[in-house]
Amino acid sequence: MNFYADYIRNQLSSVIENMEHQSEKFVKNPGHDFTRNRKMNFISTINFLLTMEGGSIGAELHKYFNYDLNHITRSGFICQRNKLHPNAMEHLFHEFHKKISCSKTYQDYQLLACDGSDLNIFRDSKNSSTHFVGKEGSFGFNQLHLNALYDLLNRRYVDALIQEPYEENESTALVEMVKRLPANQPTIVMADRGYETYNIFANIQERGLFYLIRIKDSSKKGSISGSLSLPVNDEFDEEVELIMTRKQKYFKVAGYKYLAKSSPFDFLDSEQHFYKLRIRITQFQLENGVYECIASNLDKNNFPAEKIKELYHLRWGIETSFRKLKYTIGLTHLHSKKVEYICQEIYAKLVMYNFCEIISSHVVLEQRNRKYIYQLNYTMAVHICRYYLRQKYPAVDVEGLIRKEISPQRPHRQYQRRVIKKRWVSFAYRMG
Repeated sequence: MNFYADYIRNQLSSVIENMEHQSEKFVKNPGHDFTRNRKMNFISTINFLLTMEGGSIGAELHKYFNYDLNHITRSGFICQRNKLHPNAMEHLFHEFHKKISCSKTYQDYQLLACDGSDLNIFRDSKNSSTHFVGKEGSFGFNQLHLNALYDLLNRRYVDALIQEPYEENESTALVEMVKRLPANQPTIVMADRGYETYNIFANIQERGLFYLIRIKDSSKKGSISGSLSLPVNDEFDEEVELIMTRKQKYFKVAGYKYLAKSSPFDFLDSEQHFYKLRIRITQFQLENGVYECIASNLDKNNFPAEKIKELYHLRWGIETSFRKLKYTIGLTHLHSKKVEYICQEIYAKLVMYNFCEIISSHVVLEQRNRKYIYQLNYTMAVHICRYYLRQKYPAVDVEGLIRKEISPQRPHRQYQRRVIKKRWVSFAYRMG
């Protein structure tokens, strides 16, 4: 039955109830907001934000209140959501994650992938902090940037940071999220090119964690591996020790790495002039002849080159998660023009993603004698979990329903899918 699903739902509900008991921390006007008896109180406002789909606000309200004639109006809901403090949904996201332990590991290491994704939002040319001027004859567009840390084996988001596009800096975002991770733990932070900075390596090293980050190969201009005189067209696995400094007299001294003042590095200042950084650089050739270069601080004995290659391949899980978050959970169908409300919904979608993944990953499929191996239909699992969370007195067999919704895995398919970026969906063209 629903023993595990009920446990997860109760954990989420307990976080929301604790927030209600301390509502003065999560409302804009403590002692005033959510103090009167309304059709939508603190808990139901948050639950509604969590379970909203891609329809209009009016259609979503009808669905949430089971088409009750006396349900709250759209303007009434907007008044209620406006009472929530901007940090309320972010707090819910972090606290719910803490409630459910991440049990799956790789050789006792937690695998976290970091990446960012642009989110198209309501087009507003007056909002200069999010608006991009389009080409001549076009209206332009508005965006926010979502940075996230994703647990690859437990398939859930563990941290997130939203940036406005003109302040977007993925390296700074990763450093900030690393500083929020528990220190001195067997955790590997993985990332693609774009995060190859000495500052990131040093921050992860100082935190007592591990990193595995793809960098430009030795043949590329400005690459870290190229500056160390490592082979260009060859496989290698080398460990180097660098002394970072801003003193120009060490500019060309072997074993030292000079950093200009414009290069961010958190561990050099007027008192500390040197910082020792150990980097392992592994380069291997892919089947298509291209070389990939990985920087890490992992031990060679526990993680030989083949395992480095295997680990980096696992990083693709965060790309898949962004696709699910946007098109299955519904992050492309936001319900507001205000950036504050949009951030509310982004964190609500992250909570909903984690809720659905935690329940779905617990469902065990029985593999029968069939042509293909079957997997869960994640889209249907999300619909079932959303309905389950929306019901006040759930009586549905969530795990049983999810177990019935399966789809075949078809390996080695060669068809190149057409990728079409989706624009913001206007409020006037929302599905019913």
